[in-house]
Amino acid sequence: MKDLCLTDESFIELKSLVLHENLRQLEKWGVQDHEPFEWLGFATEELGETAQAIGEFCYRGGLAEDVVKEAIQTATLMLKIAEMYQHLLVIKI
Repeated sequence: MKDLCLTDESFIELKSLVLHENLRQLEKWGVQDHEPFEWLGFATEELGETAQAIGEFCYRGGLAEDVVKEAIQTATLMLKIAEMYQHLLVIKI
């Protein structure tokens, strides 16, 4: 598969999917507070589910929509982790 370079159009659509997934996660679990390695464990689990969906797509007639769903769940969690660490950054002038 060839990289589609996150065009503006597709980035807007993906952003919408991530925001929707974020709301779904908040409704399901509320605002969470975990140790860094717990967040990493959750992210690793989500990445594994994405890998499984890709394997199903490639070798067992799985659906592209399942890959998108899992990738969006993974991306949402990874962005939450990035946001938490971005909040910790100290800007040195």
